[in-house]
Amino acid sequence: MRKTLIILALVLLACASFAGTLLETAAVRSAEVERAISELGLPWRAGVPAILKEYAANGVSDLDSLIDKWNGTLELLEPIGAPDAQDFEVQATTRYNQLLSAMVNYDYCGDLFVPEGGFIQVHPAVRNQGAHGTCWAFATVASFESALLVQEDRLPGGWSYAPWEYQYDLYNLSEQFLAFHNVDDDIYINSLRDPLQSDVIIQDSNEDTGGWPIFSTYNCVRYGLPLDSDFPYIKYDRKNWIVWNPTNNYWEDNIIRSTKTIRIYGGSTLMSFLPYDEYVMAIKELLVNYGALVTSFEVPVDFSYYKEGVYVPSTATIRGGHAVTLVGWLDMDGLKAAFPDLINPQATSITIEDPFIEEQLFDLDEYKWEATEFWVIKNSWSEDWGWKGYYVVPMISEELYNFLIEEFYALPKWMIECDDMYVPLFEESYETSEDIDFNGDGIVDRADFELLLANMFTTSEKYDISIPKDGRVDQEDASRFFVIFNSMLD
Repeated sequence: MRKTLIILALVLLACASFAGTLLETAAVRSAEVERAISELGLPWRAGVPAILKEYAANGVSDLDSLIDKWNGTLELLEPIGAPDAQDFEVQATTRYNQLLSAMVNYDYCGDLFVPEGGFIQVHPAVRNQGAHGTCWAFATVASFESALLVQEDRLPGGWSYAPWEYQYDLYNLSEQFLAFHNVDDDIYINSLRDPLQSDVIIQDSNEDTGGWPIFSTYNCVRYGLPLDSDFPYIKYDRKNWIVWNPTNNYWEDNIIRSTKTIRIYGGSTLMSFLPYDEYVMAIKELLVNYGALVTSFEVPVDFSYYKEGVYVPSTATIRGGHAVTLVGWLDMDGLKAAFPDLINPQATSITIEDPFIEEQLFDLDEYKWEATEFWVIKNSWSEDWGWKGYYVVPMISEELYNFLIEEFYALPKWMIECDDMYVPLFEESYETSEDIDFNGDGIVDRADFELLLANMFTTSEKYDISIPKDGRVDQEDASRFFVIFNSMLD
């Protein structure tokens, strides 16, 4: 397998100098990827993305530059120097601890509904980020709108092998506005490394670069999102900065804010101490009960040419980073229904040979594992890319999960389980005090708070008032007590 990978990498590098048009270059590269897929027996097909015709019509001619935008990522820069630090306080808009205060870390509950088989969550239609590096904004807005559909409108997801059947257009919020509020990574990194700073400084920037969902989800709490009609997205302005373009003077009247962000740590963090079932079920619980999740991954060089099937890299060469929206999963029956001409109808699993794992092997020539469930992911490169704008990847198996732990191998970074996942939270309103009147005397006072403190760090259901409920009583519940109490004083 490694010989084929090396050949593919060399071919793709050689194609970088191919002097053809956008579509001609894409045709050459996708053909090479398709040949590698065939040689390796991978369960997917490659092709020229049909959306490239639109890009070409709008003056985009350099495929490499476009893919760099599609897969843009913020690099952790080396410190420029301490002299800039004196200006940080004046420029700063917030601090990292403020960001963390608006975030809830999610753990497996076990008592929330998770369907057997496959599931697709309600979500907005696939959109197109155009020639900008704004995948992170599109993934965040998609998760935000899905969370509204689930938490506010109570619309249910369900089983389907066709994710587009659960698209809803009740909301159309502004990716342009969110992308305008990117993070200035120079200030962020320099303050992180400055010994004079007590906390990391976060400053907005409208530079057209890759972004981080941890910041974009925070800005959904801090700024909220206006309507796309008030702040329309500009796909092909070919500028290096996201422009400020409100269409009216009343756009702020239509802003929708989330109240917090729920985060589940990536497998690269949790694998060392969380059993497989609890980790995977935590992702499913969050997806089913709160909305589609924004996540990110490192992009193999062949990914841009995905057309249909179960994507597995044919090469370990990375092109960049990308943010996407996890909308559901399929079991083997759903996979066969989705791709009947690719998947053997008698198959009970899909055999996966991962070049990123094989790069780490010491005493084995190869490692294969069996996948029986598969994540369904919404991209932001239009419906004319991939599988009507979506793609499918294998869900990490218990076999692979335990193998990586036992052998001290890293979780491959192309797998979406590697990184943190996020979903906006729209907290319930409390019109009465019954949730925190713990002693039942009809009055909420210090005595109720002392009862909460007395049950701190227990698993008492009565005192677990945080949103989302996490099966334990801790600082989140104390914080929630004061949120409810203060709302009673308004």
